[in-house]
Amino acid sequence: MNNRESWSTQKASKNATPRLPKSYNLVIQLSRKIGTIAARQSVVGEHGQPFDLRALVTSPESLFGSVIPKTSIPSGPQVVSDRWTKEKERTLKKTVSRSHEVLMTANTVFPITLFPDSVTLDRTKVTITRRDFFWSSNVLSIRIEDVLNVQVSVGPLFGSLTIASRVMSTVDHFQINHLWRSDAIRLKHIIQGYVIAQHNNIDTSHLNKKDLVNTLIELGQDSNN
Repeated sequence: MNNRESWSTQKASKNATPRLPKSYNLVIQLSRKIGTIAARQSVVGEHGQPFDLRALVTSPESLFGSVIPKTSIPSGPQVVSDRWTKEKERTLKKTVSRSHEVLMTANTVFPITLFPDSVTLDRTKVTITRRDFFWSSNVLSIRIEDVLNVQVSVGPLFGSLTIASRVMSTVDHFQINHLWRSDAIRLKHIIQGYVIAQHNNIDTSHLNKKDLVNTLIELGQDSNN
């Protein structure tokens, strides 16, 4: 009999829920009341308007506060402005690179000239380089728009090229002697064609190098040839 009572007492003691201290129960009750009051106030909102708690809970700011950096998404006009700026920069770089594209270069004949001179034609200018000694030179650049006329004098083997410029200086024409005959004639045709295209407002910027040279030669071709 005593064994049964002791066994039942032990079983009841195992199944019984341990009692918590009174102070802990008091804290639990107070926290529940405070949570209920706060939830009611947050639902009503500051100005008496209903407030969606789901938006408050699911927003990153409600969970992390100001830890998450706020990134500003550019608006439509700003995106268009940035694209326009990049497009202008790309066009400028393309124009600069194309302006230095050499169409033709001719050198005077060695050893008739001990230090050969050179004439270089690109899309924007004619550059004349005169050399007097090693590592010394005199470089002159003439814009295509400033070229008034170009003249060539040829012999059996050699030729000379004379370029007249509208720039007011001590010298208004520049002569390069002792070029190969074919180079002098070809330079004359290309430069003359460029002058004609400029005076007639013919746009040649869209042409590649080969097509541009052929077009200018055709424009500058002499009528008796």
